[in-house]
Parts: sequence; structure tokens; C-alpha cells
Amino acid sequence: MVHEGIIEVENLTKMYGKTTVLNNVSFQVNRGEFFVIMGPSPSGKTVLLRCIAGLEKPDSGSIYINGKDVTKLPAHKRKIPLMFQNFALFPHMTVFDNIAFGLKMRGYSEDKIKKEVDEVMRIVGLEGLGDRRIRELSGGQQQRVALARSLVVRSNIILLDEPLSNLDAKLQKKMMEDFKRIHKELNLTFIYVTHSLEQAMSLADRIALLNKGQIEQIGTPDELYRMPKSLFTAKFTGILNVLLGNVASRDGENIIVKTAVGVFKGIGKGDLNSNKVAYIIRPENVIIEEEAKKCDNVIEGELIEQIYKGSDMEYFVKLSDGTIFTIFKKGGQILNLEKKVGSKVFLGWNMEKALVLDKFSAGKNIEETQDLTIA
Repeated sequence: MVHEGIIEVENLTKMYGKTTVLNNVSFQVNRGEFFVIMGPSPSGKTVLLRCIAGLEKPDSGSIYINGKDVTKLPAHKRKIPLMFQNFALFPHMTVFDNIAFGLKMRGYSEDKIKKEVDEVMRIVGLEGLGDRRIRELSGGQQQRVALARSLVVRSNIILLDEPLSNLDAKLQKKMMEDFKRIHKELNLTFIYVTHSLEQAMSLADRIALLNKGQIEQIGTPDELYRMPKSLFTAKFTGILNVLLGNVASRDGENIIVKTAVGVFKGIGKGDLNSNKVAYIIRPENVIIEEEAKKCDNVIEGELIEQIYKGSDMEYFVKLSDGTIFTIFKKGGQILNLEKKVGSKVFLGWNMEKALVLDKFSAGKNIEETQDLTIA
């Protein structure tokens, strides 16, 4: 078999006692890709990364790096740096010595070490801080030291395990910009673990979404958001309006779904269980009031709340069965609505904006996944 990816994982399974942490996981990472492994906690993300690094031994399956089977190769022989979420810096060493540690272990000359460390300190924005102790640095600066230590060994693959989890929101945004810049500037392959939807969507070329140790879907951020293959993927990647129902009729991908609040048109792909389907619409695809009446699907509800957010408006509308729909509107679209809370309003959306998915996803039904929270 030809292994074309810079990293390939085939049928990987990992057990802790009788608990299956990873279940037959397979994927390929392309050279130069920013590949994000995302999922709720716990879903096996960090264990998967540690298996790639050689810090965990899988019970079955294979891992290939640059076409070579490294499944049984110890971590130090794989020579792939792993950036931990707690930074794992040496507090008794200076910034320079922390960054240089890996090069010293490899027997580099002092001149070579100084050249490489100075260069990587420039790249990550640590120039002039080489003599400082770790305790004298801010959280963001410590993060840069950890990143520099991974970069300095000149591996073309960098593994990153929740690298921004210990930083505040402002620093996270700045470091995300730096990760994107460095990834592009050095043409590296990043494999990045996170539970953060914002980080995954902002950084990734592709995302592997994990759910209870299995891959739910792999694709670009846009594919996961606009073309989810499961209800779990749809709910994890953003706010969702969901109606439960069954398939009344189908013509290829064009599907009519009967729900408790009406019959609606939508798009569905693949096999569906006609007795248990979820009819889903993103909040930004729902039109409110007069223009709604021109849509393929129209329904009436009660306006129960409206939240002004400057350039945006958010509405909450209760349907006849108690289901709450969320609607997002931007800019001038909010100016035409003068209804008061408690008023009746029309909602509408076109057929191509609604997806029909199986109610069941990864062994769970919608009642069990409705409270899924996104960190």
C-alpha cells in the first residue's frame, strides 16, 4: 500500500482497561496542512495525539509518518515535538536554555545552537528575552517559549495539545494569529488538538471531529458547518434549530418532512430512517416577518425575546409545540421589525437551507445530545 500523507493513522484502537478510548480511528494528514482534531471532553483527542507522538501505545492499528510504519517506534526516535497545554517549561532555566534544550540533547555545537535559537526567537517574537527566567515571563511569553522549543528542532511536523487553554481570551486571539503566520511562513504540518470551536474554525485547513473515540466527520470548517453528515456534527459546529419528524416523501435529495408543527421541505443525502429524522436550520438562514411569506417553508410563532447587539439582532420565537427558534439578523434587516414581545410573527426559510439528518448519531439520539455544550 502507498502511503501518501505525511501522517496516516489506520484503524487505531486504544483501550484503558475495559474502556475503549479510541475505536478504529483512521485519517490522513497532508503535507503542509493545519489539521485540527476537535471534540468534546472526553472524546479521545489527547490520547490520539499522544499515540502519534509515541507516548501511548495503541492496542491495534498502525501509524505511518512519511510513509514509514512507526507504530512500535519509541517517541524519541520519531523526533516529532509535542507542545503541551501546560507548556512543560524548565523553571530553573533561562528562556534561551529552555529553547536550546532539544538541540543540546542532539549534540549540536554551541555556535549552531545560538544561531538556531536566535532565529526561532525572532520568529515567535522573543527577541531580547533570552536571559530571562521563566517565572519572569507572562503567560503569553511562556507560550511562545514552548512554541519556540518545538520549532527549533526543525521538524516538519508539530503536535499541539490544547496549547491555548491556559491563556485569557485576548492572548488566545493573538496566539491564534501567530500560529497561522508561523505555519504559513515555515510551511510546517500542524496537528492541533482543541475542544474550542472558535479555534478549530479559525485555524484549520481540515478538522477531524471526534465523538466518544470515533471520527464523526472529517472536512474543511465550511463543510462541517454547512454540510454536516450527522446531527452531532451539526450541533457541535454551531447554534441550530431542530424539528423532529419523519419523511413524508422523497425525490432524490429533495425531502418533505412531517413534524409536530407542520410539513416542511428540505435536502437530505444518503440513507435515512424515515421514522426518526431531524430537520435542521441554522439561525442565519431563517427569515422573519413579511419576507418570510415568500419562502418555501413558512410557519407562525410567538416572539418571546429580541436582543439588540449593535450591528446584529437576535430573535427567539416559540412555535406551537413549545419549540424555540433562534434567528440571527444583521444590519438593515433588523430595522423593519417593529413587533413587540408577545406578538405573532412569521418565519420562513428556503428548501436548500434546511438539512434532513438521521435523528440518531454515533449511537446517541437527539434527546441525549440536546444539551451538548460548546467550550
